[in-house]
Amino acid sequence: MRWARRLWHEILDALYPPRCAGCGLVGIEGWCEECAGQIEYVAPPVCNRCGTPLSPEEFCASCRANPLVMEAVRAAAHYRGVVQSAIHRCKYGKRPAVAPALADLLVTGWQSPLTEPLHSAEVVIPMPIHPQRERERGFNQSLLIAAHFCYHTGLSLIQGVLERVVYHRPQVGLDASERRQNVRDAFRVVQSQQVVGRTVLLIDDVWTTGSTLNEAAKALLSAGAARVFAYTVAHEPLSTM
Repeated sequence: MRWARRLWHEILDALYPPRCAGCGLVGIEGWCEECAGQIEYVAPPVCNRCGTPLSPEEFCASCRANPLVMEAVRAAAHYRGVVQSAIHRCKYGKRPAVAPALADLLVTGWQSPLTEPLHSAEVVIPMPIHPQRERERGFNQSLLIAAHFCYHTGLSLIQGVLERVVYHRPQVGLDASERRQNVRDAFRVVQSQQVVGRTVLLIDDVWTTGSTLNEAAKALLSAGAARVFAYTVAHEPLSTM
């Protein structure tokens, strides 16, 4: 029934034509040439732990003052310009079709020496969102991104292991201390047998201070995970960090 599938895809393309993830240009799947040229990938030197760009030194001031429990965090791109627009279009514009284009940035970054510290990961876990927020949005963008990333890298995706159990206000507009308090004890592991003794890679769309990722990592380590890393599409450091 190939003809039926082809017809179905043609109908979908007519009703919901592909658009550039960055600018929304109709007829482009992924990134248009102009937007692709504007993507700002993270480049070394970076902090050994959190991956924040900095002048050559081992750890940034934030990691020296408040070390993350994750062994390393990396982001593929900077959270600005077309990348920021695409993430907003996906999450707040409720356009899950943008997720594969965001995941493609992770796939590209995975080939860079910058992400080599993460390559010992055995399983991938997408960052969960609270069920109420998922109902409001209609999907979890981190799950969509992680699924596409795993498909192209061959890494194993596991779902339903990590849950967000506390519905907090958004992190936007909070300083580093407020962010840490806002997500305290927000996660739990419900299938610990899937993480015991394993090296986990958390996948998310964007991180700022790492507070949310850190709380998720704490839950995984408490459940028996051997090591936890994190990899996000973009990074937006607070100016006060």
